[in-house]
Amino acid sequence: MNGQKEDSGNAFFILVCLMIAVLFVLPAWYASRAGYINGTLLELAKTQIAAFAVFSDEAQQALGLMAQADPAALSWEQMTNVLRYSGKWIRWPYAVVLVALGVAAIFMERTAGLIRHLNMDSLLAHNAESFACLRPVVGRGKYLLSRESYDNGPWRIARTPVQFAVEHGLLLDKDGQVFTAEQVLRRGLPHADLPAYGHAYLDEEQSAIVLQEQLGKKFGGFDAMSQERKVLASAFLAYAAGDKHACMNLLDAMSASYTENEKQAPACPVLENATFQKQMENLWNTHKTLLDEPILKRHAVFELPLFMAMLTLARRKGVLASSQFLWLRPLDRPLWYALNQCGGRAAWAEGFAAWAQYAAEEKAGTSFPEARTAHAVQRLKDTLAAQGWFTKMPKLFEPTGLHLDKDVVFAAAEENSEYDANNDLNLLQEY
Repeated sequence: MNGQKEDSGNAFFILVCLMIAVLFVLPAWYASRAGYINGTLLELAKTQIAAFAVFSDEAQQALGLMAQADPAALSWEQMTNVLRYSGKWIRWPYAVVLVALGVAAIFMERTAGLIRHLNMDSLLAHNAESFACLRPVVGRGKYLLSRESYDNGPWRIARTPVQFAVEHGLLLDKDGQVFTAEQVLRRGLPHADLPAYGHAYLDEEQSAIVLQEQLGKKFGGFDAMSQERKVLASAFLAYAAGDKHACMNLLDAMSASYTENEKQAPACPVLENATFQKQMENLWNTHKTLLDEPILKRHAVFELPLFMAMLTLARRKGVLASSQFLWLRPLDRPLWYALNQCGGRAAWAEGFAAWAQYAAEEKAGTSFPEARTAHAVQRLKDTLAAQGWFTKMPKLFEPTGLHLDKDVVFAAAEENSEYDANNDLNLLQEY
């Protein structure tokens, strides 16, 4: 209490001192320096009126009277009248300028907060702050759009059927010799003016061997998979079980960890982290009972079809786009294209074998211990034939008209009904 009273007394004392200064000190100081102070204020008033003296007689007359006045002889009241008079002249220009500045400030403030200037790289980097899955491509925009990346490097574009056939030596001439890339491709793309077009044959035996290799190894359990595939297997099963947060944590950690440069191959150093490995293994052990699901059991022989089934099962619980694991493309291209074609209506050339095996097992409702590549070979042949590469063009479609084979029966194509979560009995039992 005593401290508060002392503070109040000090404040009152300061207030009294200020009042004395205003009532006695300031007037005394003004009286002693009236000439100098009034002279300065008169010059200010003259400056305000001078601009109007050019087109106003009244302003010119007022300016003349001010020039004749003796600053030391003017009282404070007279001086304030002079300043008030000069202020009446200058207030309107000031008002116009202030209004213009106010309007400009309002609109500049509104738009400045809404406008951001971003280029391709900075926009991608900005979005990657919210979407970790974009981080593998941040800073690589110019490279990914350059011709250098089309056919080389870990991010090379998907192979077309013709490019796939050329790279694996599947196109033969009439003498059984393999067409070279220069005889099929121009600047990396198929060209109809080159010797191979319309004069090629498909080496079906070699095609089957290539697709057998493309299908990859059989599923030998969690420990037999590569580290990248372990991450995806754990993430997909977690998502399929409804643990979406754990799934996205794994995938985002891989995206944030992805590194690549000229001297180092693409890699995700987080795979060497013991804590991350433990988290991944725990997720797998927690949700591996889902391997008894029918869709997984009928694709449990080869790894690629099994991963396609895992992703399909996971997507029954929500959207899980392949863009969430962009890091997979440079690390494991066969698996990337096998997964990227899930849900589509056509296979990538680098995913022919996985697509054919998956489709065959789906149609049969059971798994096959051996690779089923015959259909993929035939579809590759049909695709190349439709583009005009072969000497002998197979009969792809039944012609229209009256000359139909009477022994052939035509029927409407079967349509697979789309999955509807509202009609899923398994989901109904869970909830």
